[in-house]
Amino acid sequence: MALGIGSAGARIVSLLSKETTLVDRFAYISCDESDLEAKEGEKLLIQCPIDQKMTPPMVRGLSIAYIDEIKSLIDGARIVFIVAGLGRATGSGLAPVVAQLAKENGTDTVSVAVMPFAFEEKLRFYSGLALRRLRSVSRGVVVVDNDTLFKSTSDATLKEVYDIANSTAVKALGSLLARQAEDSIPVGLNKVLGTVFQDGYSFLTCASSGSVDKAEEALARAIIGISKRAETKDANHAVVVLTGDTTLKASETATAVKRLGSMFGSEVIDVEYAVNYRGGSQLQVSVLASGFKATRYDEYDPLSSLRSIDDAMDCTLPSGLEALSSFD
Repeated sequence: MALGIGSAGARIVSLLSKETTLVDRFAYISCDESDLEAKEGEKLLIQCPIDQKMTPPMVRGLSIAYIDEIKSLIDGARIVFIVAGLGRATGSGLAPVVAQLAKENGTDTVSVAVMPFAFEEKLRFYSGLALRRLRSVSRGVVVVDNDTLFKSTSDATLKEVYDIANSTAVKALGSLLARQAEDSIPVGLNKVLGTVFQDGYSFLTCASSGSVDKAEEALARAIIGISKRAETKDANHAVVVLTGDTTLKASETATAVKRLGSMFGSEVIDVEYAVNYRGGSQLQVSVLASGFKATRYDEYDPLSSLRSIDDAMDCTLPSGLEALSSFD
């Protein structure tokens, strides 16, 4: 199943639900009722009885009353993809909680963490903290960096920036989780999971090109995006998906597969590949690479360098609430 948490997670999973993928169930959790409107699938609204700006610890505090409902939502899933934008209250607060509950339930969890844009500096601390906590409780963590998905232009509105980044993330995820079809050669869920379940972090990015050397150019752009967030030489497994039209040649796929290792700076990288002929004249290359022990996001969370602190997730409640009765 795919579970969208918060505004960004709900939008991405809703768009993903319209793709033909290997995902069987779609669900959504949010503290904002508007995130759940017009979404098809199971929904859970975590309500705050007081009108107050929320923080991640507050969201976790409120979620205590919904633990059984969250468990019920993920019950029966063999694999759950938790999709959340990190940095703001709901995504940063709930994603690690849900991943922990899924782990306790024996469910293989892949957390897809969408990191904030570079200009959203005030979101850095909570996004870095949530990412580290997700890594500790998830079987695999896939990092999606908004800045590598979209380069803003002066004439784009903020909504357009977010919409383009979200739709690009959906294209990349959809290409990895595509079902078998006559006009595609999918990579298969087992190979995707075999890549994601390596030690460390995974990165998912994509790029496109319409030039003569479109396969090599798009691949290079995608890997450059990863290089800005991690040491590419650390990659040990990768999946590359080429999406184009019927003019996409086998030689272009071969070029992408052969060049991937040298572009990462590792000749021993294990590469899987897939091809989709339902795209356009512009070739889109999606790259999922894993094995990264460290990322540039480590500096977002200054607590990560401290070894003597209690790293249990903190919870609090909005001021003005009645005292809660004790619970186990």
